[in-house]
This record gives sequence, C-alpha cells and structure tokens, in this order.
Amino acid sequence: MARLADGDRSVFAAVYQRLRGPIERLCHHLLPHHADADDAFQEAMQKILERAPADYDRGRPALPWALAIAGWECRTLRRKHQRRRETVTTDEAQAVPRAQQAQHAPNTEGGAEEAIIQRDLAEAARQALGTLSPADQETLQVILRDEAPMPGATFRKRRERALGRLRTAFRRLYGLG
Repeated sequence: MARLADGDRSVFAAVYQRLRGPIERLCHHLLPHHADADDAFQEAMQKILERAPADYDRGRPALPWALAIAGWECRTLRRKHQRRRETVTTDEAQAVPRAQQAQHAPNTEGGAEEAIIQRDLAEAARQALGTLSPADQETLQVILRDEAPMPGATFRKRRERALGRLRTAFRRLYGLG
C-alpha cells in the first residue's frame, strides 16, 4: 500500500488481491443484494486506487483504511436507495437464488474456516465494545443503524471519539496496531 501511495500503480494488482477478500465480505455483509455489494466493492477498489497517493497514511495499517472506504461506499449506496425509496419487500429478500445461497454457505472446508473467523472477529468486536462507556456504545450503535440523532458537528465529534476509543480498546485487548 505504501508503494501505491507513492504513485507506483504497478502494485495495484497485489494490493487488490490482498484487499479483495475482506472488502468483498464487508460489502456482502452490509448490503442485502449481491449486485449492490458488487457495485460497492468496485467503487471502493477504484477509490482506494485513486485516493492512496493523497489520503493513505503510511504510518497506519492499510486494511482499516481500505475497509473504511468500502464501508462508506456501502453506506452511500444504501442511502441512495433510501432516497429513491427503493425498499426491498420481504418476498424479494427471500427470493435470493439458490446459487447465491450456496455460494455464501459455509459447507466447504474453506467456508467453515471463514465462518469461524467471522465468528471470532464478531466476538472480539463485542468484547472491545463492552469496555466502552454506555454513551460510546450507543453512539456506535447509531452508526451501525445508519441513523444520526444529532445534527452536524456534534454527532461527528462523538462518532470520532467513540471510534477512537474503540480502536484503542481493540488494540489494548488484541495487540493489533
């Protein structure tokens, strides 16, 4: 990622291969439709390529930065659909083709391993969240529900502080930097 940030576009293929799995999983987790998740994934990868020289901080890990971009793309796409009042009925949501269900089912050895990894990550996140104050927990839950109870800068500052404390707690618990 540091080489990409330095303007070496020849390493994008390697960056793409390393980020593809985590970003695809995040997009598919956050967006109910396969096509929307794929669109968000493509937009995120394009923005990573475009923004790396200007925005990537070489002193920080690349994966959280890339996941933040992907999360933002998912959120933007979800809001776009909400603005257009494109809601999915329960019948449409249940009409997911069996091929897609099989694709995401953990029935293979790699799928089972992936399910275990996802479960462990979710538990680690719950433990880190449990160390935060109730106000910080509430702020982060509001973010996940994609709601903003307060206008403008007040909520942005609370979100920034809560996320900073969550990162600190996660690093303290798991020693990840």
